[in-house]
Amino acid sequence: MTLPARLRLGPTALLVLSFAACMGLRWQLTVAQLAQATACTRDCLVWGAIAYDAGVLGVLLALVGLARASPPWLRWLLTVCAVAVLWLYAVDMAVYDLFSFRLRIADLLKYAGDFSSNATVALPYLARGRGVLLVALTLLTSVFLVYAAKRALTSKQRKRALVYLSALPILWVFRYLPQGAEYVHQDGYQDYLSSNLQSGTDAPFSAALRTRLQNAPAPAQTCTPSARKARPVILLVVESLSLHHSQKFAGLKDYTPALDRIASEYSYLESFYANGFTTDGGLIALLTGHVPFPQVNRYQSTNTFAGYDKAQQDFFAALARQQVPALYFTSADLNFLGTRGWLKNLGFSYIEGPEHPAYAGLPRGSFDDPGDAALYRRLLQWLDRERPAGPFFAVVQTITTHPPFTIPGSTQHGEEAALRYADAALGEFVAQLQARHFFDDGLLFITGDHRSMTLLDAQEKARLGPAAPARVPAVVVSAEHRGQPPVAGQWQQADAIPSFLATMGLSSCTSAFQGRFLEQPVQARFIFHPLGTQRGQVLVKIKDQESPFFARLAGDDTAWITAPSDTQDAQAALQEINRQRALLPDLEANAARELLRFHQWIP
Repeated sequence: MTLPARLRLGPTALLVLSFAACMGLRWQLTVAQLAQATACTRDCLVWGAIAYDAGVLGVLLALVGLARASPPWLRWLLTVCAVAVLWLYAVDMAVYDLFSFRLRIADLLKYAGDFSSNATVALPYLARGRGVLLVALTLLTSVFLVYAAKRALTSKQRKRALVYLSALPILWVFRYLPQGAEYVHQDGYQDYLSSNLQSGTDAPFSAALRTRLQNAPAPAQTCTPSARKARPVILLVVESLSLHHSQKFAGLKDYTPALDRIASEYSYLESFYANGFTTDGGLIALLTGHVPFPQVNRYQSTNTFAGYDKAQQDFFAALARQQVPALYFTSADLNFLGTRGWLKNLGFSYIEGPEHPAYAGLPRGSFDDPGDAALYRRLLQWLDRERPAGPFFAVVQTITTHPPFTIPGSTQHGEEAALRYADAALGEFVAQLQARHFFDDGLLFITGDHRSMTLLDAQEKARLGPAAPARVPAVVVSAEHRGQPPVAGQWQQADAIPSFLATMGLSSCTSAFQGRFLEQPVQARFIFHPLGTQRGQVLVKIKDQESPFFARLAGDDTAWITAPSDTQDAQAALQEINRQRALLPDLEANAARELLRFHQWIP
């Protein structure tokens, strides 16, 4: 039995209904994430996501109309384009659910090549409720989309294509309706088409300005010898460790009682800034002393560490001259983004990842992670059995607290569970170092690589202000720091190089853009943090100024969005942003080609 024609829904109507269900899913996700991050009610958020998604629906309908009015060869090409728009919409939703970031096409091309690492993140998500529903709705919508697009219009029906095409400008207008609303994280409700518009980071400098900037003198430095005897130093970089996780540092969540106890027993930095918003950015700042400014095509290139292959103040060479080994231990796959090669080029004499036999047979999480606890056990094993005599510099990088917050060998997941697990493992690690009397002469510096890829909530923004996206904890553990008050002032990851040099008995230098928080503390006047959501913007924190300022990157037209009142500060900060970026090589936008080459689809 068939329904009367007037009661049957055509393929286009089914397409609209199924995509509306996708829009509903994204609306629910947006509300869930943003309700905590804004002062708006749920009603305030309705138009945000749905109005932007109406534009995406307009694009789909326009492609369907063009496909139906086109010859067969073009019809299938347009259908493939429409399906690609739909699936990118779904991938964007999954990325936002996992990382609170909108999908960047450049990121997709850059990271998609490593299937094994991506699978450890994506598969657990796709096996859970929202992931399953997202895949089901996207598949259903794809069927209706292909069905609608393949129905060719006869010559007498070609005018119907105009109806489809008119949907694009009509639905696109809806995108401008919610602009009057102010959200803490506007990127959260925009669609991925909007978030992929040109940000200004790829606008090159003119040849004349670039040459002038490259020839400009570097900021004046003040260099100071160290009276301290060389000592062992461990830099512990905890994935996504953020102020909002800590009751002590932010007075919000209480996920890190062990870290808070260690900070109270020893000391910590009063105000510490991450210079980047991703792990590679944090490592660049901590291990080279450079701010990870984006050069031209950085976000379209697989060369993540290009331009950052030498540490400031000749750090690793200085260690080598004193016969101090530099070692790197991590539980994350070091082949990801070419990290192992970069670390080797920097000057690490020993590099170890999760492939080490100590982790054999252990359950694994994201990025082949055997878990923070296993990583700390391995480092203690190295200290007991393999540690060379004398001082050393060791970096320990964790990964368990990376989204989707999977704890190896556990059925628990989520940010709170992962942070509590990581914190307990950290507490035990420090206790074991104490039992081994490591702190009699050694120093442990604990910090996060970047603020977690989760949305700021209203309380965090109110407590920490507009600089909240750049703030992370920093704890100093050593005999001389036991029971000491916090190190007053503002500090940053780029200050680590001079600080480690000084505490290891070597000469170190400071400037208006790089400080030193160990031994004889000296604050930098300026701190830079390239933003992760508005990737064409840089947060600038100036000493003794309560609120940060913001600059927009645009090549020769780089300028202030909110400028400091002191013209000398304003000029000095922009000059240094431009100078550092001009010294970086322009990168080739090779992400797409390298992805194809990775899979041997091209030679």
